[in-house]
Amino acid sequence: MNYLPREKKFMKSKSLLYFRYFSYIKPIAKLPIVKNYAPTIFTLLTATLLVFFAIKPTLETILVLQKKLADSNEVLQKITNKAQNLSLGRENYDNLDSSIKNKISQAVPDTVNLKSLISLLEQSARLSEASISALQIQPFVMDTKIEESIGTIQEISFIFNVEGNYDKLTLLLQNLKTSSRLISIDSLSLSKVTDSSSLIMSLSGKAYYLK
Repeated sequence: MNYLPREKKFMKSKSLLYFRYFSYIKPIAKLPIVKNYAPTIFTLLTATLLVFFAIKPTLETILVLQKKLADSNEVLQKITNKAQNLSLGRENYDNLDSSIKNKISQAVPDTVNLKSLISLLEQSARLSEASISALQIQPFVMDTKIEESIGTIQEISFIFNVEGNYDKLTLLLQNLKTSSRLISIDSLSLSKVTDSSSLIMSLSGKAYYLK
């Protein structure tokens, strides 16, 4: 049996491929319609491909710009709605009764007013007949509200330790809840005094003011 070298087999298969090409494609290429319009068709295809790849970056840029424009319009709409809500809120506030305005001003003053905060805590303890063991105001940056501007709410954190029986401490919490100044309690703990029926209550809280 005769075996052809690998190179000759490859050349033979390649020649067979070319033969099939010329057998099927070459007759078609000789048709008059193909001869007349093939250059034009190829030119149009080439021009189309070139134009496509030329304008592709431009199309991508346009799509990106349209997305950014849509996002900007959405942000602008939100800002417009916020401005309208603030304007409506300001109008509603101006229409409030003066007594209600005074209560709001006392609850959230436009100055730090540490003196009133300390007095309020001392008064709450005195009314509940509880004794103060510690009062600590946490460090903060003291700023006041800028005139003719929309204020932002700022916090004053404090730690307040008082001693008394359970009923007195409960009354003190109630006094803080109904106090003229807005106060929130973050955490609270109770511990028993040694050799006594009294309790020590340690609470951390916040008061607020407009900057």
